[in-house]
Amino acid sequence: MRLEPPPQGLSPRPPLGADPPPLTGPDGGAADLAALVRRCLASGSVRDVLWLRLSCLPKGLDRPHHRRLLREALALPQHARRARVFHLPDGDMAVATAPPDTLRPAVLRVLDGAVEEANLGRVIRALRLPEESGALLAGLEESLGLAPRPEAGDLTHPPLEAEALVAILPTLPRADPAPYLRRQPILRLTPEGESGVVAQSIAPMPAALRDRLLPGWGLDEVPALAAHLRLSLETRMLAGVARPDWLAAPRPLHLSLSVAALTSEAFLTLDGRLPGAVRPMLTLAVPAAEILADPAGFALGRDLAVSRGYGLALEAPGGAALALLPPWRVGAGLLRLAWSDALPADPGPVLAARRAGLAVVLTGADRTAAIAWGWEHGITLFQGRATDRHLRN
Repeated sequence: MRLEPPPQGLSPRPPLGADPPPLTGPDGGAADLAALVRRCLASGSVRDVLWLRLSCLPKGLDRPHHRRLLREALALPQHARRARVFHLPDGDMAVATAPPDTLRPAVLRVLDGAVEEANLGRVIRALRLPEESGALLAGLEESLGLAPRPEAGDLTHPPLEAEALVAILPTLPRADPAPYLRRQPILRLTPEGESGVVAQSIAPMPAALRDRLLPGWGLDEVPALAAHLRLSLETRMLAGVARPDWLAAPRPLHLSLSVAALTSEAFLTLDGRLPGAVRPMLTLAVPAAEILADPAGFALGRDLAVSRGYGLALEAPGGAALALLPPWRVGAGLLRLAWSDALPADPGPVLAARRAGLAVVLTGADRTAAIAWGWEHGITLFQGRATDRHLRN
């Protein structure tokens, strides 16, 4: 139930003539965060609040080591910026900073691979004050037990209405894509101890963008919107590749692209800006599902990309996808294979790819078991949390 009137410390009515809230200060609680909301409303000051919702961790992630990882992720940037931390009920934490919002991208980079993209919206909530003051206060009421809280495993999304789309679609071209692009190094790691970064992978995270622009709405029932959000991120990603700083010191990149992006005007524009000697440094990775959904469009984009000197990769979620769509049949020279516990039970398609001479990058290598399995099958290129730890060490 909604409490009427709101309790003292949570009232959205600001005191008149309030000064802007300080950028730093001692750690606070729920009442202090509510006071910050009121100060922002009164003064018009803008603050970004990143709420780490440990109380909403889905089953399977609500474990002590996951909680420790998430807390460390939120604390990492604090020594380098002005921020204020708030400790909320059920172990939740919130951090308030002044724009630009660099905290969320930093946390997403640390959590990359540790939390599935589909669960990020439950665990991390980004709110901007004063525009989203009502949503933040409602969340505080919920965390204090003053409003019913939905179970994390039983979240339902209301039907997506046209008005919501009209409100967010014009903002897409202005949205900073950086927080919604997953960047990970690709590491060559051999049993003999040789190691080194060979490329960087960049992939869009449309669900994270959805959570920012349409919090609480689902994409499963609106595949066209999911595709639109992905394409918007991909076109911005392509536009950012040919920046002067990258051209001055180009380095290998793996770009995850839909068929629509591979055949888009943004890709043609990028191609026109890149010198011929640089194009082979880009590997264009297309998910198997995209190829199966639009084989004719993929063939068009593939022929153009290969003729212009780019590398082509197939992104497969597992061995079953390889059996359905062998990478050599679509003209791919590299396989980006996602690790899963099912791979050891059926390595046949992977072995066939290796026999065909394809290089293989084992993605999602979050555990040393994935690396060990890769070594058993001649794979020495890895991407995931386990390789990130190797680089940090």
